[in-house]
Amino acid sequence: MKTNSVKLKIMGVLLLFAVLFASCSSDDPAIVVDKSTLTAGITSASALIASTTEGTAAGQFQKGSQAALQTAIDAAQAVADDAASTQSQVTSAAVSLAAAVTVYEGKIIEAIDPTNLVGQWTFDEIATATVGAVVKDYSGNSHDGTIKEGHEYWGGGIPTLANDRYGNANKALHFNEGGNIEIPYSTALNTTTMSISLWAKADVNDPIVNNQYMISMNRWNGYKLNFQDSPKAFYTVKADVDGSPDPAYYDRDNASPLVTQGEWWHIVVTFGGGHMMFYLNGILVKDWDNTPGTAISLSATPVNLVFGQDLPSTGYSLLDTDPNYLNWGGFYIGTLDEVRIYKSVLSAGQVTSIYDLEKP
Repeated sequence: MKTNSVKLKIMGVLLLFAVLFASCSSDDPAIVVDKSTLTAGITSASALIASTTEGTAAGQFQKGSQAALQTAIDAAQAVADDAASTQSQVTSAAVSLAAAVTVYEGKIIEAIDPTNLVGQWTFDEIATATVGAVVKDYSGNSHDGTIKEGHEYWGGGIPTLANDRYGNANKALHFNEGGNIEIPYSTALNTTTMSISLWAKADVNDPIVNNQYMISMNRWNGYKLNFQDSPKAFYTVKADVDGSPDPAYYDRDNASPLVTQGEWWHIVVTFGGGHMMFYLNGILVKDWDNTPGTAISLSATPVNLVFGQDLPSTGYSLLDTDPNYLNWGGFYIGTLDEVRIYKSVLSAGQVTSIYDLEKP
């Protein structure tokens, strides 16, 4: 009897606990997870990607930065979509996304020596490479170019869209048969001191073609940057020299190393202060210190700036006594990208900054 009594008491206690537990469970409110901050962050971050672009011009964002932010957005969205996510997980995801946005905003491109940047052509915006298509100047100075057909003697070529050094389709231009970009003359592009920065990938030719003009303003009677059959980068500047009745013609190359065909090279040349300097892939490879004077002005008889050919297609002469004689010219065979012109002599640090920003 005693045993049964104990059992009955235990059962009574258990029953009481069961009733109390059921009562408490039914009275507890459902746990609500607040995802509003997270979803707002996802919306804001997605809008940020949609309203910005990658590139190398001021105000754009460094290559690859959008992919990193998108990865963070996707991770946050996965937490937001999961009905089992806890408040702690949601809060942590919102914090991580905000941090990713901060990192992305720090990837915005700041202009390098913006005061002295007179022209910057990235070729990123060209939808179709046709005669008459506009090539935008991203420096803010409105030195837009126009795609032109090469001289018929060269083959009447037209630049075509090509892969850039990152492998992105249609973000660079390939030149051949005189196809070119022509930019109206401006004294801002014809300064006394200057720097040219560009990426070039010359086509493989055997034998190597000589006189491949990448950039030219009136050939050697102004300034030009071309490939020689060495193969080396070759820079020419016609200069006024104090105390000399005649102008000087400075023809210099990068000396070493060879600028091999079929590879992307970052080439920077500078002129001013008695020096002509060559940088390859961010490194100073040659400093010619015997080039005094200032680049000559063509304002009295202006000639348009050209990429891909030595003169505007309408500027040639068939007379061998004319300084614009056709047979003395040439055209580039290869791909160009990210052309910049400065009215200053870039420092080694500035050249390195451009290279680090634009290198693949």
